[in-house]
Order: sequence, then C-alpha cells, then structure tokens
Amino acid sequence: MSKKEQDIIRKTPMFFIVGRPRTGSTLLRTLFDAHPNVSIPQEWPMLLALHRQFGEVKVWNKVILQDFYEALFQHLRISYWEITNWPKFDKEELWQALLQCEGPNSFETVFKTVYSQYHSYYEKKDILLFGDKNPVYSNQVDMLAKIFPTARFIHLTRDYRDNLVSMLDVDFEMPNISVLVYRWKYSWMTINKVASKYPERFLTIRYEDLVENAQERFCELCRFLEIPFEPSIFEFHNRKEELESHFPKEIIDRYFRSLFNPIDTSKVGIYKKRLSQFQVRVADQVAGIAAAEAGYEREFGKFDLPVYLWTLPAQIYASWLYTVGWMVSLLPYKTMMWLLNKPSFLVKMYSNIFRK
Repeated sequence: MSKKEQDIIRKTPMFFIVGRPRTGSTLLRTLFDAHPNVSIPQEWPMLLALHRQFGEVKVWNKVILQDFYEALFQHLRISYWEITNWPKFDKEELWQALLQCEGPNSFETVFKTVYSQYHSYYEKKDILLFGDKNPVYSNQVDMLAKIFPTARFIHLTRDYRDNLVSMLDVDFEMPNISVLVYRWKYSWMTINKVASKYPERFLTIRYEDLVENAQERFCELCRFLEIPFEPSIFEFHNRKEELESHFPKEIIDRYFRSLFNPIDTSKVGIYKKRLSQFQVRVADQVAGIAAAEAGYEREFGKFDLPVYLWTLPAQIYASWLYTVGWMVSLLPYKTMMWLLNKPSFLVKMYSNIFRK
C-alpha cells in the first residue's frame, strides 16, 4: 500500500450501526456490505479494547504495530469468525498495510487501515466509506463519537416486544423477559442521550420502517452518509449458494436464515403470536415511557404495581450488570480483559436460575 493509498484511507469517513442485537442490524450491515463503495466487516468487537491499549499512541513504530497486529486476533470475537472458511483478511497483506502506518498517525487511521483490508463476499469499486456493526459496544457510543470525531451513526431500533421474541430464540443473553426488555430500554435511552449531543451525526431508523419501505429508507441512509444509492444491493439474497458454502448449516439456521430471502415484513408484530398477555404486560411495564419515545404503543400503558414488583429483582440485576461493567472499564487493561473473559459466579448463578 502506497502513501497515497494511506492518505485516501485517512480521509475516508467512517460510520457505525448501533442498537440492540436482533433489531435488523445484520440485515442492514448486509445491505451496506453489498454496496460497491462500502467496506463493512462482519462483527469483530475489538475496537474499544484496542483503543484501551493503543489509543494514546501518536507515533507508531514497527514494534508497536506488531503488538497492534497481534492484538487484533486476541480480543473478544463472535464465535462464527472461527468456523466460517471465508478468507476475511489476508494476514500478510494486512501486516504490509499496517507497516505503511509507521510514523505519526492517529489510532483512527490505523484502525481504518485494518478495515481497508477486509475481503467482502461482494464485488467492490472505490471505497468511499468504512462501516462497523457491533451491538456489543452500542452502549458506549459516546466513546466511539470521541474516537472518531467525524463518524456518523445509524441508530437502528425495533419494537421491544418483537426484539424480545427474537432474543429468546437465540443464545446471546439471559432468557429473562424483564432483563431483556430492560436492556432494550437502557440501550435506547443511552444512545438517544448521545444523539442529542451530536444531532447532525445521528440518524434513528426503525426496523419496521426499513423492511416496509426498504428502498426509500436506504435512499435516506445513503443521503445521510453521502454515498450514491445502489439499487443492486437488494439482490443480496442471490448469493445464497456461495454464502452457504462458507458457513456451517447450524450457524445459518440459528442466526442468518432470514438473509437468504428478499426483505419482507413477516417478523413485524411477531410478538402477537408468540407472547402471552402476561408476558406482554411485563414487557410493557419494563419498557415504560421509552416505548413511546421510540415510537411504539404499549398495550398495557398504566402502571401495574404487582407486575412492577414481579419485574423489580430482574431490573435491579440488569442495572447492576451495567454498573459493574462501568467499574470494570476503569480497571487496568489486562485485568479488565481477564474479567470480561471470566463471567462472575453471581452472573452464572443468576443465569442458571432463570434458564431453568
């Protein structure tokens, strides 16, 4: 990679898709991945951990770059990175590209250099935009906004009851209704608070609007990100056979099956078929006024003391998790990473109780 190419990377803007898991973010990432002018890797939640290590580096030498390169593949990763056989990065090409960052450089430029080396399933032309979709650090968007001072953010949200159903179908988090809806509410409120500080850098879009008016909504996103609209992205599902050859069937069935079909509205309002009236009442109680703020009408809008008391222990637990997470983030880097990879006894015990 030449110095000219490095300069282009430095000037190429970045955007983030933020929000709770199972809100349609994988669909949206796929649409952007299919765009010929966008490079947006699969989920690889190592950005903030890398920033803890290298965020203060102003001048990069070969030793620091070697440490950075090795750290790329040591941090927390989504499990299907290890089992897909798609060559996401050519490690030698990536190393050679990073060597071009030697000398004065920002963390932002070095990080974007990594994303410039991503191998997509889809054909690419000139890359005008780097993207990132990692729900795992969506509650730290304030930090992302500071690390990438010109980056833009797409806040994707979804009806908390449909999101609940989708979360119960996978194994991402504890399958407890109160905890899951509380985390939806916390995510909405946290991201909305940051968006109010940088209104020109944030665009909120609902999953329901995306699937009901896909082309219109994606045009809006392209205008927001200042890239050309490309209608061919909606043919992403035509790569079915090729994609199936790179992912095990059980991973596709569990996480990605919907990506092998055209966009439809079949998952909108699915909670009406899947949740009992009591479960909806619990979800409405926990979501509170955040539901209306996000554009969703509660079926049970009045305060219900017995239901509130029923949900209170789980809400306290979920709040405690966020407090502990904040405290852990203040620890020295190595201690923090050790704890993140070693769930506490209390977390395991509580999780086991609710799984039963």
